[in-house]
Amino acid sequence: MNHPKAIVTNAIVPLRAKPDDRSEMESQLLFGETFEILNNREQWYLIRNDFDGYEGWIDRKSFMIIDKKIRKNGVYIVSPTASIRLPDNSLMHLTAGAFLPSYDITRKVFGIHKEIYSLEEGETVDGEQSIDFLMQLAASYLNAPYLWGGMTHFGIDCSGFTQMLFRISGVARLPRNASQQAKEGRLIDFENRQPGDLAFFVNPAGKIHHVGLVWFDGKIIHAHGKVRIDRLDIDGIFNEKTQILTHTLAAIKRIVK
Repeated sequence: MNHPKAIVTNAIVPLRAKPDDRSEMESQLLFGETFEILNNREQWYLIRNDFDGYEGWIDRKSFMIIDKKIRKNGVYIVSPTASIRLPDNSLMHLTAGAFLPSYDITRKVFGIHKEIYSLEEGETVDGEQSIDFLMQLAASYLNAPYLWGGMTHFGIDCSGFTQMLFRISGVARLPRNASQQAKEGRLIDFENRQPGDLAFFVNPAGKIHHVGLVWFDGKIIHAHGKVRIDRLDIDGIFNEKTQILTHTLAAIKRIVK
């Protein structure tokens, strides 16, 4: 069955579990992301995100119907914030991870259908980047507050953090949740871990519930209260300030070949 396609035209759009503003926010869609429309209830639309297949409900005021060729030659915003000028000449402020489709790097303009937008301020990135780039990008999120379902420097959860790092860097297409991400890549012994690997952690029931990026010097960067750097040992994540093991290690996976 062919479903209508659409593109996000708001800076940030909450993806909700149910068609209600009071429903839990399970994730966020950012400007330029595309999706399939599966169903609708009045102003609420059930959608499937093209990037990771994640499903949820969004409000009709946040997107535009498109054809299927719109994502060619696009770039990601990599700076924590950016500004674009809309066709009506007003400004919209975007965040890292926003996608500018059909982007002309020389003129700094892009189009959605016949409407022309321009990048006024902010840095972009295109294509697969190095692990060094990924690590520098991770550092830019330090102290970003934890937000369940969040995907930006102004609020992000653990799996949103890791997915966004690999998405912007162009090195892997990770699923949205930690338990899904744990199925990706290849298993690595603790002694052979290296910066850029993903470390996964289990709750008391033995289920994967947390993920972080292996950092330098025996540490990990992860979203827990905020994006922070803690010590990683064979048992898990150790908070040196509180002297508490906060997460129990389950596995380390190498996503980048």
